[in-house]
Amino acid sequence: MAKIEFVNIGQVMAGIKKRQEKLKNIPKVARQMGVLATNEIHPLTRKKTGNWDSTIHAEVKQMSSFKWELWVGSKGAFSANGYNYGARQERLNHPIEMGWGRARGPMVDLWNKVMHGVASSSITESMPDNFEFASMAGI
Repeated sequence: MAKIEFVNIGQVMAGIKKRQEKLKNIPKVARQMGVLATNEIHPLTRKKTGNWDSTIHAEVKQMSSFKWELWVGSKGAFSANGYNYGARQERLNHPIEMGWGRARGPMVDLWNKVMHGVASSSITESMPDNFEFASMAGI
């Protein structure tokens, strides 16, 4: 009868523990990615009066075990009569969309640098070029 013997079980277990520790960094990396995105977005907002620029922010939310969502955008900026001028600015000038696009490369680089070796695929495989940003502007 053939017998299978693990000669490097210590190395295998150490590698698994190392990957597990890196997975704990996901929320921190996601917050850093949100900072990269908002740093690109804020200079693009043309309307600095009122609260439009200050409503743009990033949120990191845990969806399930080791699954996190990064949301970057605005829930809206409203005038006294209820008009969402933040949505109007996004429709006219697209600062959130353009800032997200500018930050995409550095965000992917950060993810791949910090999370290298955790999985066999990189974030670029799950973030296609036509990455959808619907609802990011709160519209």
